[in-house]
Amino acid sequence: MLKLIKLELERNHVRTYVTPSIIIALSMLGILYLFAYLPQLEPDDKDMQLFIGYNNLIPLFAVLNMAAFCVLSAVMYSKFIIDDYSGKRPLLLFSYPVSRKKIFLSKLSVVSIFTILSLIISDVLIFTIFGVTERFIPLVNEPFTVAFMLLALKTTIVMAFISASIGIIAVAIGFNKKSVPTTIVSAVLLGSLMCNILVNATLNIGTLYLIALIVIIVGILSSINLMQKVHSMEVE
Repeated sequence: MLKLIKLELERNHVRTYVTPSIIIALSMLGILYLFAYLPQLEPDDKDMQLFIGYNNLIPLFAVLNMAAFCVLSAVMYSKFIIDDYSGKRPLLLFSYPVSRKKIFLSKLSVVSIFTILSLIISDVLIFTIFGVTERFIPLVNEPFTVAFMLLALKTTIVMAFISASIGIIAVAIGFNKKSVPTTIVSAVLLGSLMCNILVNATLNIGTLYLIALIVIIVGILSSINLMQKVHSMEVE
């Protein structure tokens, strides 16, 4: 399996997706500063209460970042799975003296691991930078403590798995028509829907975990369904 994963890394040039990840991280860092500054623009606006304090800022930021990485995940899945299993391209994959399921799992593993690690690393760097600048030019009316950093890390890990799972669900939808646009649009719609759900759930950690568990289970079932389709498919 490790050899197959290494082969996928070489074939699909995973490094090309590092740049979009960095762009997302820089954009999200700017959005975090904007969120923190918003209450100062309209201090009497009740709607601005949503952005006051780290207990509000961290979940809001995490949900938005999750949605961004959902789309990146869908783009990668489109390249790794939709493109490779369309037209005559499966001829090359099916000519390998390796189980179709193992090849598919290697593709799934590369994208899922990349999505999860990229989101976690970007969030850790973002909150580290934000925490350091808060010590010199504070925008939030409370110190950024270790407890808040742990909250950010915990929320980030949950969102990382949700993001990877939504990417799998989106590619499962797009795979039926072998359509890249369908995959990406599905990721955008699912990510937006999940944002609306999670914004109300993030303040309740138990509800957040339950939603994450449901999404992950759906993602696993989607993976199994895709694997069965790949195993039984014939070259067009």
